[in-house]
Amino acid sequence: MPDPSPQSSQHFHLNTYRVDGATVIECHGKLVSDHTPQLRNEVRNLLPAEKRIIIDMKQVQHMDSSGLGALATLYVSCRTRGCKLELINLNQATRSLLSMTNLLSLFEDAGRFGGKLP
Repeated sequence: MPDPSPQSSQHFHLNTYRVDGATVIECHGKLVSDHTPQLRNEVRNLLPAEKRIIIDMKQVQHMDSSGLGALATLYVSCRTRGCKLELINLNQATRSLLSMTNLLSLFEDAGRFGGKLP
C-alpha cells in the first residue's frame, strides 16, 4: 500500500539562475538517493560552458551519503572541466558531515567564509 503521507519521497526541486558571472543552483528539499540524479544532471548540463557553479544548500533539510557522494563527484567533474564548484548556505548538519568526511576543504569558500551569496 502506498504511503499517503505527503512526506514520502518528498518534493525535491532545483531553481537555477545566473548572477555575477556564475550559475546558482538552489536545492530545495532532501538531497537523498532518490534526488541526487536530478542535481548531477543539472550540473553536468551546465558543463563545459560554465566556469563557476554555486550550489545553494539553504533549503536542504537533510542530506544522506548519496548526496555527499553526488557533491564529491560533481566537484571532480567540474574541476576536470575547468569550472569552480562552490557550496553556500550550508546548515550545521551538512557542514559537519562534509567536515567529518574531509570534503569541506574541497569547497574552501564554504569552509572559510560560511559561503554566503553576495
